[in-house]
Amino acid sequence: MILLLLLLASVAASAQISTPTMYRPQIFDVQHYDAAITFPDPTKKTIVGDVSITVKWTAGASKPSFPFHLRGLTIDSVFVNDVVSSAVTLGEASSDTMHHRVTLKNDVVAGQTDIVRVFYHGVMSDEGGSSPWGGVHYQDSVLYALGVGFKNSYVSSTQHWLACYDHPSDKATFFARFTVPVTPWKLASVGREVFTREPWPNGFAIYRWSEDHPTSTYLLTFAVAPYTKIEMSGVVPHVFYTLPRDSSKSARSFILVPRMTETFAKKYGNYPFDKVGYCNTQIGAMEHQTMISFNVSIAQKADSQNVTAAHELAHQWFGDCVSPLDFRYAWLTESFATYSECVWVEELRGFPIYLRAVAEKATAYLKNISKSEGVFALENFPRVDPSSNYPQTIYAKGAVVVAMMRAIAGDEPFFSAMKRYQSVKKYGTAVTEDMRDAVRPALGTRTDAFFDEWVTGIGWPQLHVNTDITGSDHVVTITQEQQKLHPTWPIFTTLPLNVVYTRNGFAGIDTIDAVMYFDSTGTLEFTCTQLLSVNIGTKCRSLVEITKTTSVFDFYEKNEASQTFTLAPNPANDSVTLSRIDGSAAIKISIVNERGATLLTQMCAQNESQCLMDIRSLTNGAYSIIIDDGKTPRRLPLTVTRGE
Repeated sequence: MILLLLLLASVAASAQISTPTMYRPQIFDVQHYDAAITFPDPTKKTIVGDVSITVKWTAGASKPSFPFHLRGLTIDSVFVNDVVSSAVTLGEASSDTMHHRVTLKNDVVAGQTDIVRVFYHGVMSDEGGSSPWGGVHYQDSVLYALGVGFKNSYVSSTQHWLACYDHPSDKATFFARFTVPVTPWKLASVGREVFTREPWPNGFAIYRWSEDHPTSTYLLTFAVAPYTKIEMSGVVPHVFYTLPRDSSKSARSFILVPRMTETFAKKYGNYPFDKVGYCNTQIGAMEHQTMISFNVSIAQKADSQNVTAAHELAHQWFGDCVSPLDFRYAWLTESFATYSECVWVEELRGFPIYLRAVAEKATAYLKNISKSEGVFALENFPRVDPSSNYPQTIYAKGAVVVAMMRAIAGDEPFFSAMKRYQSVKKYGTAVTEDMRDAVRPALGTRTDAFFDEWVTGIGWPQLHVNTDITGSDHVVTITQEQQKLHPTWPIFTTLPLNVVYTRNGFAGIDTIDAVMYFDSTGTLEFTCTQLLSVNIGTKCRSLVEITKTTSVFDFYEKNEASQTFTLAPNPANDSVTLSRIDGSAAIKISIVNERGATLLTQMCAQNESQCLMDIRSLTNGAYSIIIDDGKTPRRLPLTVTRGE
């Protein structure tokens, strides 16, 4: 009976722990980790650990217990306030809540602090599976840790080397004394290196690192390697750890990182930490706080634009300074970091290239990612195959959603909202509602609908663009038709659609480049003299698919029959099909660019109702298709969009 009661008590205690995708309030708050970590032989991944965890109780309790994570390593002993204690292991290794639990022998009151100290040793492991990512690796003469896994159930993977409460909701400061063999090893970690290494007579050295800003445990890391160090100045110190063979190319790859830091500081607020650090590793990239693990194959490209470095640097604001409360909200990190790639390209090459970068991410999502991963929301997405803990959806789709947020708000209100988000939640955690609150002054009355449609909703607008043409009057009606095939997809009333058209003005023909919105029925209608493009202009790019473009020509006053032409798909990729109702006459089809130059020409024979055109020779952009039947030429807009 006593054993049963103990078992039930353990189960109840285990059920209280937060899961990777479900935050549960705790009665403790970890304040600090003080770690003494020895790597006796980095090539063998061996570790000897001594970690003191400062725990602050947020409520009183009678003999409470404290949970900590440590995976694949042997616990040697546990102390509470220097008094020997013990830990029980709860849950199977495959469980997302497997952890160890120490029960205090004393009651606690709110505000009290206790020290839980854990001694352990073993051989460090990774998340396993066919392509392990999270956990500890030894590759290419580098021993290093990656803080999250793509396929594991527990996501946060610092527990493969550090005894800690391994959940993003509980942020703490961190101090570590890493002991490694003197030759040839050097050690990089998070925060500031507070002492230089000290050779010992036994051939070991100590590296002391201190991160004084609260950190989610998944953002802690180390890297041990025969590194050389590259230092650059900037708004804060910039340091890059690379193997000697890669130092020249790495220096070229990282040369613009100080400028990246200045760019993001202007957009999002001051850089929130003491240094910017990168260390080259075989797998990556991963945004550990102030020490980014960076895939060496990218560093070897010597590409100074280095959008991957920009992505990981942007995480220092989105993910590190402000971390997700749990991993349901990973879109708050990955969507904004991926969007920041476009911001960096804009800084280097201007707004038109920014628009192209956004369009490429939209195309990648619509044509590839949504088909391989499935269609799901940005928040609280599924994690089983073909998705993962970090599906590409929250990167590519998420980046375009953030770009649309900026398009709706305008530049100054949008970036002010980003600074407000950083200021209000600085060094803390956030959920989607926090971002919604931050951007509400910028998005105004569209805020709630925007988040409902684009963040917690699924799908995207699928448009039918119809133009009724009578003489010089063109009535354009654009309707959302996604609900015909996908009833659970919403009508998108917060879609900023960039439309370009001409109309008669006082001094001739005016070209209008405007952003328009749909009504609650998913309909948009306007009159013009010529529709030039949809979702191609100088204002914005949005996540939208034009499934059909129809033009109806009415010539009753000329005793000609009405004719309907349809282009699909439009935007097009490698080919486009022109369909017509009346195929009684042969027609010539020409594709011209915005300057009027003819690029492609082919015939559509008599009685041929569909004509397929190969457009692989065309670059991304807006074109016109000229249809000539020998009587009245017709002009249809064509957009070419393909990933580069």
